[in-house]
Order: sequence, then C-alpha cells, then structure tokens
Amino acid sequence: MTCAIYSRKSNDDSDKQVDNKSVTRQVEHAKAFASKHGWTVDDDHVYVDDNVSGAEYENRPGLARLMAALPKRGKPPFDVLIMSESSRLGRHMTRNAAFMVSILESGVRVWYYLTGEKEKADTPEQKIVLTLRSYASEVERLKAGQRSRDALERRAKAGHNAGGVVFGYDNVRVESAPGVKSHTVYRINEEQADTIRRIFRMYADGYGHVTVARTLNGDPAYADQSNRYFAGACPTPPRNGTGSWAPSSIRKMLYNERYAGVISWGRKKKAYRKGTRVRLRQNDEDVLRIARPDLRIIDEKLWNAVQTRLAAVRRTYVRDTDGRLWGRPGTGIESRYLLSGMGTCGCCGHNISASGGRSGSPGRRTAVYYYRCGYNATRGRTICANDHRTRLEEADSKVIGFMGSFLTSEAVDWTIDRTLRQLAERQRADVESPKQIETEQRKERRQIERLVAAVAEGRPPEAVMAKIRALELSIAEKEQRLKVITLPTPSTRDIRALRDAFRERLSRFRELLYADVPVARQALRKLVDGRIEFVPVERDGARTHDLRWNVRIGALVAPGYQSVASPRGFEPRLPP
Repeated sequence: MTCAIYSRKSNDDSDKQVDNKSVTRQVEHAKAFASKHGWTVDDDHVYVDDNVSGAEYENRPGLARLMAALPKRGKPPFDVLIMSESSRLGRHMTRNAAFMVSILESGVRVWYYLTGEKEKADTPEQKIVLTLRSYASEVERLKAGQRSRDALERRAKAGHNAGGVVFGYDNVRVESAPGVKSHTVYRINEEQADTIRRIFRMYADGYGHVTVARTLNGDPAYADQSNRYFAGACPTPPRNGTGSWAPSSIRKMLYNERYAGVISWGRKKKAYRKGTRVRLRQNDEDVLRIARPDLRIIDEKLWNAVQTRLAAVRRTYVRDTDGRLWGRPGTGIESRYLLSGMGTCGCCGHNISASGGRSGSPGRRTAVYYYRCGYNATRGRTICANDHRTRLEEADSKVIGFMGSFLTSEAVDWTIDRTLRQLAERQRADVESPKQIETEQRKERRQIERLVAAVAEGRPPEAVMAKIRALELSIAEKEQRLKVITLPTPSTRDIRALRDAFRERLSRFRELLYADVPVARQALRKLVDGRIEFVPVERDGARTHDLRWNVRIGALVAPGYQSVASPRGFEPRLPP
C-alpha cells in the first residue's frame, strides 16, 4: 500500500509527547511505522506544517495540500495517512472531526504510529470517540495557551521581555546556569536611542511624519533638515518592513510609551476566529503597565511636548474636515479625487496619491492639486525616484476624454457582433445536453440537502460549509451554461432592440463620467481593467506622466443581457 505522512508542530507547550518535538522526527517515525507494516511511503505526499498552532486551519500550507490531493471522486493517490496522533491534524473539536471525516470518506485509512491504532468513523459510537479525541486536544491547547499567557504576564510584571523586538532596545539573554536560559531583559541600544531622540526633537519642532521619514531616507530635498537633526546621516531603519523609513513607523514611535519608561503588556490578545488566528484589542483597564525609569529614552519635557502636539493635530484634523473621512465611495466613504486608489507608479508600482494646496500671492491664492507617487511623496526620492507631478485636471480630463472617445455607436455594433459570434461558438462547443446538466444539478442539490440536514442540530464545521459553497457555485455555473445552450438564436428584431438598449446604456455611462466625483469614480471602476499606470516623462521641459491603462466595455452590457454577453475573455483591451 502507498502511504502519505502528515506532521505538525506548534510553538507552545501543548505538544508534550517526545515524538512530537519536531516535524522531522515525526516523519522519520512515520516512515519506520510504514516500513514495519510493509507499506511504501510516497515522498510526494509527505505534508509538513512546522510552527503552526493546532487551532489554525486556514493558513496551514501542508494541510491545504493534503486536502487538495484528495479527489472529489475516484481513487485517492495514497491508501494510508500516517500521523503520530490525532492532535497532529488539529486541536479544535468540531473542525478537527470534520477534516478527519473528509479524509476517511475519500477512502484513505488513517493510522497513528504512537499507539498503533487505526482511526474509524463508520458507526455513531466511533464518531463520538473521534469527537472526544478532538475535544481533549482542544482542552489541552486552551490550557497550554493559559499557561503561556500566565508565564508572559509574570515576565511582564517583573519588567522582563515578554516577547517581541522594539527599535531602541536590545533583547539580552539571561542564564540561570551556563547554557540554561532564565529570561530575557531589555537594554537600551544607544545608537538607536539617539535616532529616536532626534526623531522626537524634529517632530516637536513642527515637522510632520512625512517630512521626518523623507529626511531619514536621505531625500536630497531635505538635506538641511538632515544636517540639522541627523548630522547628514541616514540611520538604519527598523528590521521589519521595506528597508526604509515610513511615516506610519514614525507615528507609531511617537506614541510608544516605552520610550518614556513605561512597559505596557496585554494590549492585544490572541484568539482564533473561523479557523485562523486574530488579535483582539483589550480594554485599557486590562492593559498591564510597568514603570521602568531605567529604560527611559525620551525625557519628560520632550515626551510631553510631542504628546501635546499629537493631541493638537488630532483635534485640528477633526475640526477642519468636519469629522469626515476621505476614501472609496464604494464603502460609503467619500473621496475628493477622481483617480485616487486607481493609479500606480510606473517606477515602483506603489499607489499614486493626490496632494497639493493653495499657491500664489496673498489675496490671489488658488488651489493647485496634482497626482504623484505616494512612496516618493512620503519616503523620498531615495526610495522612489519618480518625483514627477501631473495636474489633477490634466489627468482627469485625459482619462474621461479618452473614455468618451470610444463610447460610440461603432463600439456598440462591434461588441454585439462579437458577442453573438462567441455565443454561437459556445453553443457548438458544449457537448452536454440540457438534460444531462439538469440531472447533475439535481444530484448536487440533493448533496446540499444532506449536508444541511447533517449539521442542522449544531454549528456546521467549516469543511462542510466549504463543500456546500462549492456545490452552490457549481450549480450556478451550470445554470449559466443552461442559459447559453437553451438560448434561441436572436431574430433581427431582437438584435435591433439589443443595439438600442446598449446605446441607451452607453449614453448613461457618458453622463456618469461627467457627473460628480464619487459617481464618476464608480463608473470608471466598471470601465478600467486593472489600474492606471503613471509613467514619468518629460514633455516640453515639464516633468509629467503618461497614463496607460486597459479598458473593458463589457461593463456597458445591460443586466438583462449579462448571461449572453459576458463569456470569459470577452472584454477587449484597447490602447489608451
């Protein structure tokens, strides 16, 4: 018989079995177990998840590959799955049982090498035993989590490192005996601490997060600030991230009370929702704060000055914008700029942002806004050299003007003619009869009814819900195929009516493009395929952008004709 192996190891202390201390050891023991029984292990089906919690089911590559290898129909690629024990599959009662049943129902037998037992789920009694095993595993996981959190809380109360790395400090290992770790303590990293003090001073002097980040990244436009606050040097950024200083990192540092000699712990708590890990924010009264004046980097006067300015900025922002947030209209949040969130930089690939303000002499100031690379704007030209700018009205008029140029009667005729040809091709290519498709749909609906009945008495496992969703998608896809196959050949009168309806919808889109910004943005999202690329160019001595994008005119099809005119690959790609 052909065997597969699944091994998993978490990073907590819930794995007490010696044989579970490493995934490599689990694989070796599983191979020895297979050899003892005269079975052959297929190395292509050795699945490993290292350092993954037993409560994690979504972000587990090894388990995902294992489940994907099991066919919906037919013989699986292996006969036996070997694990050390059932908790290797997971430590969640309902999800673990659901995954195990899916494996067994595919025709694969499951064996545990620690006990030499074979998993069974043929009778209600055996399924109860399977569920109880998963229950015991979940209880042990929860207890392990409680032990871990209790140990971390004791370390935090003692002022020791309870996990993580913070810019400005080194983590120093303390040993109770040679080679035996006792705990980890913080120690100020003087080089990084000096950078932090300079950042705080620069912000207290009135500079914003963006200016500080661009200065730290060595932007030549901020050479004076670099010389004044950082002696012309470019300090090494924190280890995590893109390798450059970001305004968001600066802001986070300015709020970090550890630099004021206070260690906070327990602000977030690990939990699992829908089979994956999340971090829940705790109430302020549940956060543990420990005074450590010896770890203070920012003196009280500078700390208070920065916090006062941060509070003032927050108040000013709310007052100036009347409490409104700017963003995408599709989520109920407003946006003032037509192309916000739709453009990408032609150099670094990051977002194009809109910025600007009023310019001109006093009394004659006018608002001037433009699009530019967001990374260049916030992190400087050393991170992205694209410092070109394009006036908002220039870019907006170019996009809308081009869109209007192809929304013509000729585009209507071309689209309808091509759609009718593709419809005829699809009808000829589909070899299955409507009766066959309807029979398959009835089978899938019966499967859904059985699955729903099976979970009616309790909360359905995620694997069962995923199966139901897959069947529903399959039924919907067959419904579309039936519509195409059974659609009669349109008459000349029908085609004429379609062209008239298409032209009417086209004129409506033209009106939307010239309407107010939120409505125009929604229309553009229907017409632009992907995002608009802003490529820096010099034209007549001015540094501006060429705009490049793809267009899909399938968005103009009326809802009543959607099933006819939207086969995949239908949308033409027109050059700008």
